[in-house]
Amino acid sequence: MKRLFVIICLVSRLFAADPVKPPNPNKVQDFSDIQSRIFRKEMLENFEEKAIEEIFLSPDTQATVRLSRELAPPVTETIQYASVNVATPETRRVRLQFRNPPEIKSYCRALTFWLNVEKLHARLSLIVEDREGRRHFLDSGELQFRGWRFMRLSVPQKVHQQDWYLDEKSALKLIGIEIVFARKYTKGKLPLILIDEIAAEVRDKYQVPPPLKK
Repeated sequence: MKRLFVIICLVSRLFAADPVKPPNPNKVQDFSDIQSRIFRKEMLENFEEKAIEEIFLSPDTQATVRLSRELAPPVTETIQYASVNVATPETRRVRLQFRNPPEIKSYCRALTFWLNVEKLHARLSLIVEDREGRRHFLDSGELQFRGWRFMRLSVPQKVHQQDWYLDEKSALKLIGIEIVFARKYTKGKLPLILIDEIAAEVRDKYQVPPPLKK
């Protein structure tokens, strides 16, 4: 009798349970899904449509900068990339400055690019200029790897680009690239650095909403 009572209770609870709701296709599943709907990729330089003289000013150190297709590119969408070849063992720093610095008018949380090195004893920095005209160096850390690698450098809060005010028109500028070598290389083993697909992860800035329709 007791067992029958337990079975009746379980059956009654089963029928009393809320019906299963159909899945909502508009529901955001997780935080990464939210991020993918807010941020997008904005290409700054892919080294495809211009000559190297149109992209960079002449480097202020002994290095050869050119566009190359000798090695396989990092992604199938690209054909060529920028190649930086150090000319002398005494070179300890190479700075490349964009002839017309790309402007990022949306809010930027990170800069990304593809980099190919051969266990380089060096560090690479992207040079950016914020809304107040101050320059910052976004450092990659030690480049101890081989082949192509996708690099992502976060833009810290000290780089003042926050859209504190509605319809703010300020822009973040990508001034150039700096490579600092940690040691002197021998003449037969001078480093080669390949760079491609420099892009920004951005979202729209705050804007005044359109007027309500009457």
